[in-house]
Amino acid sequence: MNITLNNYQKVCYRWFGTLTERRANNKLKSDLQSAHMEIRAGAYLSYVLFNTIIVTVTLFAVFITFGFVLLPIMGVQLDMFLSLIFLLLPILVGGMTYGIMMFLPGSKAKARGKKIDLYLAYALNFISAMSSAGVTPTEIFKSLSKQDIYGEIKEEASWIYRDVTLLGVDIISAIRANIQRTPSKKFKEFLQGVIVTVTSGGSLKSYFMNKANQYMWENRQQQKQLLESLGIMAESYVTAAVAGILLLLIVIPLMMIISGDFNPTFLYVLIFMVVPLIHMGFAVVIKGMSQGA
Repeated sequence: MNITLNNYQKVCYRWFGTLTERRANNKLKSDLQSAHMEIRAGAYLSYVLFNTIIVTVTLFAVFITFGFVLLPIMGVQLDMFLSLIFLLLPILVGGMTYGIMMFLPGSKAKARGKKIDLYLAYALNFISAMSSAGVTPTEIFKSLSKQDIYGEIKEEASWIYRDVTLLGVDIISAIRANIQRTPSKKFKEFLQGVIVTVTSGGSLKSYFMNKANQYMWENRQQQKQLLESLGIMAESYVTAAVAGILLLLIVIPLMMIISGDFNPTFLYVLIFMVVPLIHMGFAVVIKGMSQGA
C-alpha cells in the first residue's frame, strides 16, 4: 500500500501522530484497507482531528466576531439563548465534521463491496475461461488486474497479485490476506472456496465453473426482482406523480371556485414544492435500486 502523505497530512501527523497512533483501532484500520484509502489509521486519525479543530476554531472566530462585535456595533444585542447558540454551534459543527470523516472509510468500503458484487458474476466467467485454458491462479489474477470492465474486482485482483510479486508471498497467503480486507461477502466466500479447493486437492477449474454458474443464476434472479420492483415503482409513479397531481389540480380549484374562496397560495405550494419533491423522491429511490442490482 502506498502510504505517502501529502504536505497537509504530514503537518497533521507531525502534530497529533503520537496521540493518534495509540487511539487508532482495528475497525478503522480494516475500513481504510477495505476502502482502499492509502493512508495509515494513525495518519488518517491525525488528519480528522486536525480538520475538526480547524473547523471548530474557525467557526468560533466567525460567530464571535459576528455575534459579539459586528451585531453590537449595528445596535443589535443578542439575548442569552442566541448567545448560547452562537457559542455551541461551532462545537456542534466540529463534532459533525469529526463524525462524518470517521464514517467516511466505512461508507466507502460498503460502496466498494456493492460494486464488487455487481461485477462478480461476469468476472468469474473470465476466471473460469482462463482456468479452462490451464492458466495458473497467479496469472489469472494478473490478467484480471488489467481488466477495467470489472471495476473494483480489478483492484482486488491487483492487490492479490501485488502481494505475490512485490511482497514475495505465495498465492494462498495473498488470497488469505485479501479475504481479511475485501468488503464484499460474496468475494470473500469465493476466495475462501479457492483456498479450500487448493488445499484439499480439488479441481479449481470445476470450482470456478460452478461458482460462475451460481453467481450468474443469482445475478439473473436479482435482475428479475429489480425489474419487478421497477414495474411497481412505475405504477406508483403514474398514480402518485401524474394522475394524483392532475386530479388535485382539477378538483381543488373547482372546489375553491364553488365555495367562493379562491386562494392560489395552496396551488403555488403544490406546483412549486410538492410536485418537484415527489419527482425527486422517485428519482432517488429508483437510482438507489439501480445501483444495488
